[in-house]
Amino acid sequence: MKSHKYRTIAVILILILITHACKKTEDKPDETPPVLSVTPVDISSVTSIIAFGADLTSQQKNPAFEYIVNNSAVQVRAVCKGYIEDVRLNDNFPDYEVWIRMSSNSVFRIIYDHVLNMNVSKGDKVDPGDILGVVGTGNRTELQINKIISNNEELSYCPFDFGTDAFIQQHKSFTETWCLTDTVVP
Repeated sequence: MKSHKYRTIAVILILILITHACKKTEDKPDETPPVLSVTPVDISSVTSIIAFGADLTSQQKNPAFEYIVNNSAVQVRAVCKGYIEDVRLNDNFPDYEVWIRMSSNSVFRIIYDHVLNMNVSKGDKVDPGDILGVVGTGNRTELQINKIISNNEELSYCPFDFGTDAFIQQHKSFTETWCLTDTVVP
């Protein structure tokens, strides 16, 4: 009778340890950086840009690559694999933001700002090159790469920090001046 009691206690302790170990793995932040392999728009359609780190106001630097293109039908593509974390209506423009994460506990978030005619929904999985929609208001879209530092703090990084050689070279075929600084507070 005593050995049955000890076996039951041992099984309960093992289950608690397994549950605790699994929870710790789920809670651990995924530090795997994104790999940007596809440009978000066809570079040949780009007419001008606003570089990462450019002054937007005296207090705010641009936390993204902003692409201004030659027509409103230019498609916005996923630059890497992941899933749609959220789709949000912009506060100041009649278009959307698309938020992508590589995994549910990824510390990196890819934000595409100014997208219309959405082709994706929250929860969808995407691969590089998948069509998210078309460029938004003003024939433009933005690509922003944020690292989540804490619940209320994020830091934006120059997309070139995560780009493949092909991604970077395609951009540089338009201009060399894409990044004016390494990081920006969004």
